[in-house]
Amino acid sequence: MKHEHSVQVATRIALVRIQQDYAALKDLTSFSLLDLFNHDQFNLEEYCSTYEPHPKTPELVNLVQEFGERYGIWLPNARHYVTSALFLFPDADFVRATALVKNLATDYYLNDTMGRELFKYLDRDKQSAARQIIQRMITIDEELQILPGSHGVELANAEMLAEIRDISPLPWFVEFLKLYSYHIEVTHKDNSAAALGYLPTVDEYISIRKHTSGMPHIISLAEYSDNRFLDWNWLAEVKMDAWMRRAHRACALFGCLTNDLFSFEKEVIDNNADCNLVMAVAFNNPEWSFIETIGHAANIVRNVLIDFTGLVEGIRERLPQLEDAEQVQAIEKHLRTLEKIVQASWMWQVYTRRYKRPGSIWKETQLSGEKKVAVV
Repeated sequence: MKHEHSVQVATRIALVRIQQDYAALKDLTSFSLLDLFNHDQFNLEEYCSTYEPHPKTPELVNLVQEFGERYGIWLPNARHYVTSALFLFPDADFVRATALVKNLATDYYLNDTMGRELFKYLDRDKQSAARQIIQRMITIDEELQILPGSHGVELANAEMLAEIRDISPLPWFVEFLKLYSYHIEVTHKDNSAAALGYLPTVDEYISIRKHTSGMPHIISLAEYSDNRFLDWNWLAEVKMDAWMRRAHRACALFGCLTNDLFSFEKEVIDNNADCNLVMAVAFNNPEWSFIETIGHAANIVRNVLIDFTGLVEGIRERLPQLEDAEQVQAIEKHLRTLEKIVQASWMWQVYTRRYKRPGSIWKETQLSGEKKVAVV
């Protein structure tokens, strides 16, 4: 009990310090995430300049709104977030894009009603009900059987998963379902430092965050989106499997850690949550100023981006040496999709109103007004 209390005190001290420093700076200065992520001759805005979202976005959003309303999982701000699936997979055909956007609609409903930021604020009865829903969802298998009287989100989830399963290789679907279920399991509970019982290191936090973000199963869906499923046995034979897994990890980390910065104000300032990269850096470096903390967090993201682009370049350099033309084409298409996921992770978060606010410290999420942009 004494140890638990000390963790709660430490997290509260760090949270208050960050919030106070934020309040002191937010009306005076702002930070450009673009400038923080750029490096050497690499410019993220130029890297994303060829990106275009899904051409059927309006039609698909209307379709998924009907789906959400049918199951009672359509939230007032839903149109701002379901578009993320169409940014992530702009080349998916209409049938696959429909399932992808339903997946995001289901996941975001869970996040915004019982997710890691909100779970601790639910009363005891709602926490109990949420645990039961999540337990049923994470134990569903490839047959997708659900109990009578299940919550609407469970029905929506089963419909969405069936659409994915029925046009995919079953072995791939089983592995995808494991990733997706694990994401739901770790995300929809209190993941604060106090609940963990210790202050995680930055690396430990990043490992947790990768799965709470859902990015691993999103990366898996890249194969589904392309309707080109990787042959991992062949990748191992040509000694490319480790390269591809590292590229997947870097792609996933860029998506989730950029989100930590974009959503910093929503999570840390509004909801008093400490499950955020900025807070993980603050926990482990209490002597640092707010600007130093922001700079270090952004540097982590920048290094992930450097790693991703380097890995993709390295894989492409190996492709001309490989003899299986069909597999090479599949890898080339997969790499392009991974690049679009990275581009979308930036483009959607700049585009969406989900993180926009008056007086934001991020230049990219300010609704109005200009402030001096800080250099860190």
